[in-house]
Amino acid sequence: MSKRMTWLAGAATSVVLVAGCDEPQAEDGFCECGEVEAREVQGNGINLNGINLNGINLNGINLNGINLNGTLLGAYGGDYVTLDKIRTRGDTLDIKSSWLEGSNLFVKSTTNVVLGGTQLDAAKLKFEVRENGWTKTKTIKVLDVEQLAPGSDVWLYDLAIKTGYDDWTPLCLDNAGEPTQAILLGDVWSPETGDRRASQSGTATFACRDAALAKCVEWGYRPWASKSGQSLRDYHQACTRLVRADYCGDGTAHTLYGTPVHVLDQIGIQNVDPTHQFVIEAEWGPDGAVCLNQANRRVVAGQALACNIPTCGAPFASGGLIQSGKVVVGP
Repeated sequence: MSKRMTWLAGAATSVVLVAGCDEPQAEDGFCECGEVEAREVQGNGINLNGINLNGINLNGINLNGINLNGTLLGAYGGDYVTLDKIRTRGDTLDIKSSWLEGSNLFVKSTTNVVLGGTQLDAAKLKFEVRENGWTKTKTIKVLDVEQLAPGSDVWLYDLAIKTGYDDWTPLCLDNAGEPTQAILLGDVWSPETGDRRASQSGTATFACRDAALAKCVEWGYRPWASKSGQSLRDYHQACTRLVRADYCGDGTAHTLYGTPVHVLDQIGIQNVDPTHQFVIEAEWGPDGAVCLNQANRRVVAGQALACNIPTCGAPFASGGLIQSGKVVVGP
């Protein structure tokens, strides 16, 4: 990949770019402009679902963006967030290109210095942000980089975003409001429908742990990988629907956070948990449930479905990629 990685942001109607900048901060050497508001699981299939597609600090209950990317990350309307400079070990480097290998971020400077993995520990990343026709900068500090497990291709980033002269706020918060890590994914998603956007070279999302995008990676559905010759990209997308009980594939969650759900597939990533009994709830594809047993739904009072979904028959006869089950007996 020969171009900078871009974190796409919300639609803009203005074509006017107005650049402005306060004085550089001595503490990090970057200019701040304006404001922009795992585990690897392959085995038993009992997991906890959630209602968020991404972390609270990034997006509230939506998919991406409040602090860094605007409220509509991934809506291809002209707004963007582009990695511009990196400061590490006292040196500030202009970025020539950046890319992901799995979820591992690499950056290459204009002087051909390449940094990735734990080399990004303690680095500060400066992003150029265009939002609503204005350009500005924001700085993210990498507090720590580690692998999910030894030898894993899943990398965890502990990140903070600069909010004042020397004030930093965690980029990701979990459902309890506590700081958590991010996994970088090489796609963007609609915050409204949960759809994965059409692939565009060089795009990425900070996926916060404890929410659907990252949770599905930790369950084993790594969208950059394959298993038994099958790409896991659609499995990951189907999993994001399952986690949130987004039956209709329209972005609406039909569950409460922390509800246990049995997860099963036919390629050996999630398997039957022999310590729990379950009944089949639904089978899932990238666009939502392909079959549903209404009596076994994760029900939220007062919520009705906006679509009609056929009843499930024999396991995986519907063509779904992943099966969810309602847990009825367990330890």
